[in-house]
Amino acid sequence: MKLSNALPIVILGSSFALFQPGAAHADLCEKTPAVNLNAVSSEEVDNDMVRLNWQVQIQAATANEAMNAINTVLEKSIANLSKNKDISKLKNNVQTYPQYGKDRLIQTWQGVGSLTFEMPVQALKNQKMLNVAEGLTLSHLEYFPSEQRIEQSREKLLEQAMKEFQSKALVVTKGFGKTAYTLGEVSINDENQPSPGYPRMYAAASDMRTKGMEVAPAAGSSRVSVSVNGRVCLKP
Repeated sequence: MKLSNALPIVILGSSFALFQPGAAHADLCEKTPAVNLNAVSSEEVDNDMVRLNWQVQIQAATANEAMNAINTVLEKSIANLSKNKDISKLKNNVQTYPQYGKDRLIQTWQGVGSLTFEMPVQALKNQKMLNVAEGLTLSHLEYFPSEQRIEQSREKLLEQAMKEFQSKALVVTKGFGKTAYTLGEVSINDENQPSPGYPRMYAAASDMRTKGMEVAPAAGSSRVSVSVNGRVCLKP
């Protein structure tokens, strides 16, 4: 989407900024009245993806034994889950912690392993089994919209926010008795506010179903918003 044919665009993360050539550090409205304006457009977007985090904890006499036991569980799960075409961003992590006795000496070692992956909500509902190895329990899950769905929403919201910004600029120009306006600096920011995740307390209660179909009552929605902030230079 072209925002302007005259102003170059600087992209920083999920933000956009428009500057007039050669004036990035100058007052773009120098010697002319200026007004700062803001326009925001937002909507709820259905969550079509889910991120699941699993954990396993094992105690052993040594750190190596604990780590090896954790790796055995994780490797089995990774081998099974890697065959599932609906699963993406499969990640794992292993850590070990010493367990001290009353004499402050190390008695045992606890290994903690985590396994995280993402998949479409519909795919999770359609599958009867996820083939997660025994020992792993669901510790957290989070629903969120896919990047494709967010991008579709952003494009529509950006158009709405830009129209609102332009409308405000025209109202301000007319209200101050000016004939026209030019843009000074303009920034465009977007934000995605996901729905709350389900912590371990909920996940543990529903663990009997996690290797089956549903793991939460509903996927819900997330709010996507786009804001246009800028400075309007008023012409005589």
